[in-house]
Amino acid sequence: MTRLDTRRWASPLLCWPWLDRTLSGAQVIVCRTLSEAWIDLLESRRAQLASVHYLLDDDLDAAAMDPGLPVRYRERMGWVSCRILPRLLALADEVVVASEELASRIRRRHSRVATLAPALLFSPEVATPEATLDGWRLGYYGTRAHLRDLEQIGSALVSVLEAHSGLTLEVAMGRYTPEPLRHHDRVSTPDPMAWKAFLGHLKGSRLHLGLAPLWPTRFNAAKSHIKFLEIAATGGVGLFSRRAPYSNIVSDGVDGLLVDDDPADWQRCLVRLLASPRDTHRMAQRALEKARDIGSPAHHRAFWHERQC
Repeated sequence: MTRLDTRRWASPLLCWPWLDRTLSGAQVIVCRTLSEAWIDLLESRRAQLASVHYLLDDDLDAAAMDPGLPVRYRERMGWVSCRILPRLLALADEVVVASEELASRIRRRHSRVATLAPALLFSPEVATPEATLDGWRLGYYGTRAHLRDLEQIGSALVSVLEAHSGLTLEVAMGRYTPEPLRHHDRVSTPDPMAWKAFLGHLKGSRLHLGLAPLWPTRFNAAKSHIKFLEIAATGGVGLFSRRAPYSNIVSDGVDGLLVDDDPADWQRCLVRLLASPRDTHRMAQRALEKARDIGSPAHHRAFWHERQC
């Protein structure tokens, strides 16, 4: 398989004539979005391609209309929704999405849609060792698109940090981290990262607890359960909003906690886990086992093997 980063190669002409030879009989997989120059190329060469699969992990239309998302992000998604998405849907033989809810929405616009849940790309051998009184590590790895979700539980996080001096929190939002957390002396705020850098960071992270708040919006409702996998990959156990997709896979109190849309409940659930390091470690181990099952890369290999020409 050949992977081409089209953000690096702004124009297809920069890859010529190698690209011309490569496209003949190729099975093309497009991830999320492309520039118009690259779509122009695929449209002009569509007859010589063996197939086109379009991978989509978000409802871009919902993102464009969500007033709670950052303005620049919403504007960019609006442009993609209007100018790019229709052309990619027209090019695709099949659209592959990350959640059943997103599949139900895309089926209104395309005749062939498949759901492929995210894969667990790596995992530790065992969960993060049981925490000591002064060594709890908590993490939040959402993007800026989920800033509002984090803001909803900011007061709960500050209260728990103040009550538990051995707790540290990492928020990978840099200067966009909500104000009550940004200047706290036990909160680290690495800058937002590109996917490859984030994956490397995740591999080096070992958490006891992970946060995945997901407030009720149309954009959030189409999300996949990827945060369950990411938290498990750090060896931790997650606290998840009590709604799909997490309510579909988390066994509450067994391999994670499902939390109500109330900062007080997020505080209560955090305190519950901090008070029981042995039980928390057992839950993290069960979460890791479930993540290996539902996120097995073997599912992906079988999926794409069936689609080979």
